[in-house]
Amino acid sequence: VTEQEAIAYVNTCLIASAFLIAGYGSAIAGLIPIWALCIIVLLALPRWVINFHELMHVYHPEQMNRFICVMGVSPIPLSVLTLSYGGLRSLHFDHHRNPATEEDPDAFHIRGPLWQVALASLTAPEQRTIRWIQNHGLSWSLAIDLSLKAMIFGAIAWIGGTTFLWFWLCLRLVYGLSDFSFFRLVHYQSGHYGSFAVTVPQWLTAIATLVWGQA
Repeated sequence: VTEQEAIAYVNTCLIASAFLIAGYGSAIAGLIPIWALCIIVLLALPRWVINFHELMHVYHPEQMNRFICVMGVSPIPLSVLTLSYGGLRSLHFDHHRNPATEEDPDAFHIRGPLWQVALASLTAPEQRTIRWIQNHGLSWSLAIDLSLKAMIFGAIAWIGGTTFLWFWLCLRLVYGLSDFSFFRLVHYQSGHYGSFAVTVPQWLTAIATLVWGQA
């Protein structure tokens, strides 16, 4: 990955966050309907997630854009319990060292019955955070980041009222589906755990690449 590509990943994350914030503000103001806000989430959040993943393979936490570093898996807090960049990067590298094994820190949303993995995908941000604190403790930096995200979460919920409920539900559903796709579908096939290529029709791959970029 070149420096120019890394900068492009950062910029794409920031653009995706701008679209989400603008869409939310427009929905609150009544300029767009809720269904349009949901489409914005469907288009923008996976963009953030995909580029955030690429950045974990490029930058150390000290090198990362501070906003992206604090927010972690989503530019809009998914809850008051979400890890920041440093913890997520550490877990991600451990995942690559032990993919889909019992030692994999992501095993909880890869291994097990389908219903269990689906539920784990929907609650992955909270489970990662709780497991991290159990294993590593609560550092001052993480405590500060969690406090910042809790304040942001509370503020956008207070400002949006019922609009926030739909916005938040859409964020959680899109993130959960993304999580399930990148973990369960990639690491479990035909009763076996590992790392597998996911066969997708060429036309669908072309559309996904156009909309969300190269995964």
